[in-house]
Amino acid sequence: MGKTLGVGVIGTGWVAGAHIENFKQIQDCEVRAVLSRSKERARAKIQEHGLKEAKAFQNQEAFLAQSELDIVVICTPHPMHPQETIAAAKAGKHIVIEKPVALDRESLEEMCKAVEEAGVQTSVCFELRWIGLFKNIKALLAQGLIGEVFYGETSYFHGIGPWYPQYPWNRTKEMGGDAFLTAGCHALDGLLWFMDQKVVRVMAMSNTSPNNPLDYEYDPNIAALLEFESGAIGKVSTSIECRQPYTFPVLLQGERGSILGDKVSSLDWPGLEPGEWATIPTAMPDSGDVSDHPYLGQLQYFVDCIHSGERPHNDLKACAHVHEVMFAIQESLTQQKSISLKS
Repeated sequence: MGKTLGVGVIGTGWVAGAHIENFKQIQDCEVRAVLSRSKERARAKIQEHGLKEAKAFQNQEAFLAQSELDIVVICTPHPMHPQETIAAAKAGKHIVIEKPVALDRESLEEMCKAVEEAGVQTSVCFELRWIGLFKNIKALLAQGLIGEVFYGETSYFHGIGPWYPQYPWNRTKEMGGDAFLTAGCHALDGLLWFMDQKVVRVMAMSNTSPNNPLDYEYDPNIAALLEFESGAIGKVSTSIECRQPYTFPVLLQGERGSILGDKVSSLDWPGLEPGEWATIPTAMPDSGDVSDHPYLGQLQYFVDCIHSGERPHNDLKACAHVHEVMFAIQESLTQQKSISLKS
């Protein structure tokens, strides 16, 4: 156990509450400040979560000037993430950044430069890397159980509307970006995490259903084909208007077998009959509710990396490629052609 790390949270919404509650469970961390555009909202968040010693702030400069803050957690609407990340990096704070980290390539590059120059640690909230399903799949792949993967597929289907109304600001292109940036990025990150290689080319299509119950400024349904460095191919899709419960299907096909969610088929398991699946019980991504997401694993890992000096596998530099692929998908939709990514 290292020294107690002071945590400051920017934002007072749903996600901010999840971060506060999870940091409260980490032994060598203490939430010491909350920043909001409204000091009253910051005070209310502090009271809601029983943070007796925490201070409320409305001014970002004063918030970042606190020497007792070691980690800043950014839980604000998407367009604010770049400026807040850059300011926190310049203040010498380690940073947890909610997804998406940026809505455009230029902002992403500025963030990466600021973090690199400051030498601080970062953690991007692709927290599903810590759910049981993802951890099992990574372990099975590391064992070579299905051999070299030649095809991968993931999807993020979240039935938003009419029973889950979506935030009005998130339906706008200026604030939400698009269906991948605001939601489907979890599926894209999962696929890239499993394939463990970069994407070199993408081709995408999108649409909106004729009777969409919500007024999106962008198409809420996107499907993209991906080509990886090795020649493997993949498909990633998202829908944030589907009339169904939340689902997160995963399919990986390799030379020795396949993984389908919590099911495995492998030529190297002789007890399996041809055409049979073995089911491995595990925690599944079955809800879009932030209280159901495995933030604790992500945040504990981040704290451990700060103490050890190890670079997190989900830091800003590593996760920049996920965003670069999303920007290439946007270009493919706009230009209606395949887009090659820079090496």
